[in-house]
Amino acid sequence: MKDTTALAQALLHHHRQLTLAVCENDVPYTAMASYAWHAGGILIHLSNLSAHKRMLMANPQCSLLMAEPDDGRAEVMSLARLTLNGSAIKLDKAGEAYAAAQTAYLAKLPSSEIMFGLPDFDLFHIVPTSARYIGGFGRIFNLSADDLKRL
Repeated sequence: MKDTTALAQALLHHHRQLTLAVCENDVPYTAMASYAWHAGGILIHLSNLSAHKRMLMANPQCSLLMAEPDDGRAEVMSLARLTLNGSAIKLDKAGEAYAAAQTAYLAKLPSSEIMFGLPDFDLFHIVPTSARYIGGFGRIFNLSADDLKRL
């Protein structure tokens, strides 16, 4: 499992954007979000202006997709991708966890600093409960919550 988790870990740590999938009234919705990996989970920073924040607040269950950028190869389905499933928790701005999460987020995405001064933005921590890595044909494996803790 060590080699396969290293592939998933590389995808998690080397990218900055993901697709966030949420659901409202049984209607799925996806949005692009920037992210940072911190404390065994994904951090995303969302504004009240975004529909996906409202949906995530109503139903914290979500799915996240990170993928290699399309490099023009003949078979697009051979691009590596990682899907994580979990539940989002809005971090309390006055709490100790928030300061550490903000530091980690800004270390990865320093241009986001101005958004932390805006009152309608909140930081969410999504702890994945399961994941599926696909690295191309025949390179597919599932990751448990315990596997994900080691990433």
